This record gives sequence, C-alpha cells and structure tokens, in this order.
Amino acid sequence: MNDSRGYLPLLVLLVLGIVAVGRADEATSIKASWEMPPRCDPLAPARIEDLKEELRETGYRLVIAIHPDRREGSDGRYPPRNLYLVNADGTGLKQLTDTPEKDEHVPRTSPDGTMFTYNYGDYLVDAKTLKTTQHWGGYVWTPDSKRTAQCGKNGIVYTDAATGENSKPVRVEQRVSIQDMSCDGKWFLFEIRDFRGSRYSIDFMPSVGGEIRKLPNHPAGGGECHPAFSPDGGWMCWNSGGSISIRKFDPALPDGTDGKFITLPKDKIGQDPCGRWSHCGRYIAYVKIPHGGSWRVHSPLCIVRLADHETITISPPGSLGHHWDYDWLPPASEN
Repeated sequence: MNDSRGYLPLLVLLVLGIVAVGRADEATSIKASWEMPPRCDPLAPARIEDLKEELRETGYRLVIAIHPDRREGSDGRYPPRNLYLVNADGTGLKQLTDTPEKDEHVPRTSPDGTMFTYNYGDYLVDAKTLKTTQHWGGYVWTPDSKRTAQCGKNGIVYTDAATGENSKPVRVEQRVSIQDMSCDGKWFLFEIRDFRGSRYSIDFMPSVGGEIRKLPNHPAGGGECHPAFSPDGGWMCWNSGGSISIRKFDPALPDGTDGKFITLPKDKIGQDPCGRWSHCGRYIAYVKIPHGGSWRVHSPLCIVRLADHETITISPPGSLGHHWDYDWLPPASEN
C-alpha cells in the first residue's frame, strides 16, 4: 500500500509557490486601475525603460480632438476637428465623430472615468457605449462625477449630468474661467490676466464662493495659464511660460503651495503646453508647440513621463491638435 503522506509537504510548498508567483505578478503589473479616490505618484520611477511599451502595458486610452495637418480657405484656417479614441501608446486610433462643418474639441473625462464631455460641456458621452447626449453644462467635473460646473456672469452654476438641471448660482468675487476642481470638492483652479499686479497668474478660490487666492508666479516670469489638478488633488500642473511645471497643492500654507517648482525641460516639451494628468499621476498629456512658433499653430499631441521626462507622440502623422484637446480614459476592461 502506497503512503501519500510523504507528498503532502511537497504539495503544500508547490501551492504556496504558485500563490506567491501570482501575488508577485499582481504586484508588478502596471495595468492602470481607475481607483476612487485616486492615488497619484508623479515622481515614481519608470517601470519599463521604453515609454511607449510602458504606456501600452498600462492600458490607458485617451479621447483626443485632431484634424488634418493643413490649412484651408482664403483665411488659412484649419479644418474642423473630430473626436477619436486612441491607446496611450499611440495605436488603435478610432474615429468617434464625423462633422465636416463643426469643430469637436476639448474633451473632459469625469473623475470616475465613466463619461466625458466635449465642446466645453455641450455634449456628454458614455465612455463605454459612446452614446452621446446634449448636456449644455460646464466642462469642469465635480468629484462625484454627477455634475459639471461653469462660472457665468451670476456666479458658479452646476449642471446635473443625469437631468440637465442647473443649480442656483453661487456668488463669486468676480467672473473667472474655472478650469479644474480639487478631488475633495473644496477648490476651483483657474487663471487670471492682469490681476493684482501680475500679467498672468494662476489662482484658486473656495467652491462655495469667497476670496480669490493667488498662487506665486513661476520664477521665470513667463505667461502662466491652463492649470490642472492631479486626480488626487495633491499636485497641479500648468503652462509656466515655455514648458510644463508641476508642484504640490496645499491651500493650508500661506501662499497655497510648498513653493517647490519642477519645470520640465523646454527642449523636450516645447512652448505653451497645457497638461492633463493620467489617473495615476505618472504621465501628462500635452500639445508640443516648437519654441519660436505661436500658440495659434496646432501641433502634435504628446505624453511625457514625469519620472525621466521621456516623451512620445500619440497623434498620427499628418494630424494635429490644439490646447486641451485630449483627456485620459481607463483601460477598456475598466468600463
């Protein structure tokens, strides 16, 4: 009669080994997980040397607005843009809209990744089914992904994504073009020109209304605009006049920041960039405009990895985008 008891310890070790390998694989997986609330790690080291391969592994996608690289007509305008889906490594381009007489642009993804708006909040799209409805709201999302916000002449107005109903205006110090909202719902971020002694400045204010608070200018003193919060609200990026800059955001400090700027290399980023953070905070999407050119010139859409400032171009050859014509989406399996 065979005694199998001697094989039991070996079987246990084998099972434990399989579990350990599975956990190691899970730990080293870099596939993007659209967690709520988000957790960002902008300065985490690169996981794969080749940025394109790393982005492919994450599974991230983007919704982008692009058009052919040509000018038309006597006024030399670019043709209207259309919306596309594209993988973060630049593959799998899929056209979403086809409106030859209408410009489709400025997509904005909801914090939970389930929806996005475009044309400054005029339209709302289900990120899974791609069903589109009119919204006529704002393009700044509230943290719960249930409403969008915009600032009109009477103050901040919230629009319900499900019903389209508008809230009563929230009075503010002055009308501003709000551009982002912190993930705790407490702060709006925006830019102001010719305000309190600065030609260009990045500012913030409470979402319930109140005093506008001014962030310190970048030491370079260039035109500063187009700020954006990281998804977890702990960081912000902005066009610091010649490149992308990032810093921590802490409204508890007297000047609203820890004062430590990180400015990405100008030669890699180009001038006048306006960034959108990935959900994990490791990457920023932007448009690369050559130095010596003009912000009016539409240019390729790119992604930069903050760990080492490596970049790739995601818009296909012969197509261009413009400011804020891009935002991130979860991997297809996440929807």
